[in-house]
Amino acid sequence: MDPKASGGGEEDDCVDSGAETGGSDYSHLSSTSSELSVEEAQDPFLVSIHIIADPGESQPLQEAIDKVLAWIHPDLPLFRVSERRACRRRRKPPKGAQPALAVVLFLQEEYGEEQILQLHRTLQQPPWRHHHTERVHGRFLPYLPCSQDFFTLAPGTPLWAIRPVHYGKEIVRFTVYCRHDNYADSLRFYELILRRSPSQKKADFCIFPIFSNLDVDIQFSLKRLPCDQSPVPTDSSVLEFRVRDIGELVPLLPNPCSPISEGRWQTEDHDGNKILLQVLGGHLSVCLGDPRQLALPQTL
Repeated sequence: MDPKASGGGEEDDCVDSGAETGGSDYSHLSSTSSELSVEEAQDPFLVSIHIIADPGESQPLQEAIDKVLAWIHPDLPLFRVSERRACRRRRKPPKGAQPALAVVLFLQEEYGEEQILQLHRTLQQPPWRHHHTERVHGRFLPYLPCSQDFFTLAPGTPLWAIRPVHYGKEIVRFTVYCRHDNYADSLRFYELILRRSPSQKKADFCIFPIFSNLDVDIQFSLKRLPCDQSPVPTDSSVLEFRVRDIGELVPLLPNPCSPISEGRWQTEDHDGNKILLQVLGGHLSVCLGDPRQLALPQTL
């Protein structure tokens, strides 16, 4: 879809988990973000997701993701699918379990609902599968019922959803669902990792700006779950963050952090989600390549 000039943020009356705002207003950035170098602030791959598939399944999953992301931008290699050496037995998740990770795509509604519905139809075809439809809480129903549907590619991978954005640019948003009691700690944890504060912050939701250009915004968000819900880590997916000064960062982390390969460290957040830290050396501009060209761990 063709990009438009950036606009302000907007909050919908029907608030859903991790997709409640679709605007691009970064006017509320804190001084923490302003202290970042230009190169760091404009790294489109500061956050990415790795998916580990069973043998023989990586190519169709990668192609499915690339096809969906092309609706936002034709060149957004934010996801890498690799394969395990062998299939593994999966535990059946608890009934009503909430996967801890989601990807929400905001598409401009001004081009008509047919394009959004067309993408919705794509997500109904294999290897995509419907996960659940979220109940709407608010005074008004969304004008597109499909905007409350969540999909997934395979067990242990993130949820995916599409939302209309009323104005501003189109958005790719990574959302981590937090245990109710851990939300404040998780917020501090990701502020530390990202070296910035949220641009929007509420008692149960916040948004970190990651990257912005004329075409698209990339965001990272946290969503606090109700007391009676617990997030389940996506055991076939892992978030990766590009970081500097790993020696200074490690002592500040709440859980052990250890190297797993050259330039990569692994830790966990407060809810047990595995986190990869890619250590940047030298000038960041040297490291702004496609993250899918980097070697990945075979197991999670």
